[in-house]
Amino acid sequence: MAAAGDFYSLLNGAAQEFGFPLSGALDLDLSLETFHEHSQRYASWIDSGFHGEMGYLERGKDRRLNPRLVFPEAQSMLCVAQPYGTRLSDVSEGRLQPRYARYLSGKDYHLDIQERLEKVMNRVQENWSTPLSWKVCVDTSAVLERSWAALAGLGWIGKNTLLIHPKHGSYLFLGEVLISEKTGRGPTPLPNFCGNCSRCLSACPTEAFVEPGRLNSKRCISYWTLEKRGELDSLLGEEDRRKMGTWVAGCDICQEVCPFNMKPSREHPLNSSPGLVIDWAALLSEPESDYRLRTKNSALDRVKPAQFRRNLAIALANAVRESEPEARQELIQSLRSQVESAAEVDADLVARTEWRRCLETFRAFS
Repeated sequence: MAAAGDFYSLLNGAAQEFGFPLSGALDLDLSLETFHEHSQRYASWIDSGFHGEMGYLERGKDRRLNPRLVFPEAQSMLCVAQPYGTRLSDVSEGRLQPRYARYLSGKDYHLDIQERLEKVMNRVQENWSTPLSWKVCVDTSAVLERSWAALAGLGWIGKNTLLIHPKHGSYLFLGEVLISEKTGRGPTPLPNFCGNCSRCLSACPTEAFVEPGRLNSKRCISYWTLEKRGELDSLLGEEDRRKMGTWVAGCDICQEVCPFNMKPSREHPLNSSPGLVIDWAALLSEPESDYRLRTKNSALDRVKPAQFRRNLAIALANAVRESEPEARQELIQSLRSQVESAAEVDADLVARTEWRRCLETFRAFS
């Protein structure tokens, strides 16, 4: 059995054993003063309404500001980060094909990381002298993940509001474990290496960043395509629809331009599920039942079929606008009948409305 002073090392060793290259742990009581700055910033963000219709963020505000409301026995927290793929062999990087945020490829990271963190803690318990209790949190629990990961030394929070590690960049899945045992460690944050760089702020096509480190979700393509259900007219004008480009689920623009992500690309580590479809015709003809089956157990499952068809209609209209004349006519000729059909028979009123807008674009460029 490990000695009491080795608990921190035990946690990190187990995290490494089960495939987490980045890990760190800290005690809650030793971290509350430093965490206060993060919690105040979050509360201000909520009060400003920048969370949009993500009501769960406001409902869980108190728990996010106090981890012991999530797990009353908590004395410490283990934070881990898993880099994910920057190269997607099955997803086009082309601006005229359907685009997805990279994290959506492969198996649902929530399930994978939760399973591995349970194994981490079971291994720790095997080598610890007293009974432990814990709670694993992976995105779905009310925890300020990026803040705690930054305090644990896994990176810093960049101007694009994402956690950035100097070696692994910002393409990171995060997970935490609230634990009933103390580690004796306080915060060990890394320096912020963003410096004067503002590429992420300048690259955002919708100007979603109010200021460095402060995002107005209601102006974010990821929010529009992943979080906002139903109609988009209350948020988007015609120019906003065009700024969405061909993103059908999520957006990576503020990460793509980050210098810390411009390293040799790597494969997605969780690529056991079916790939993301990038063919317009295949997506237009895909039945709802097939979509549900294809996205089951993947992170794309959060985007419901009608919501995805709504996004698809907007993205296809943008592809037609942005195409060179020859490619544009090829798109129009090959997909016109499918778009006409969707504009008439799509079961969802919002999606049907967007298909009609898409059809108007087809006609304008015919």
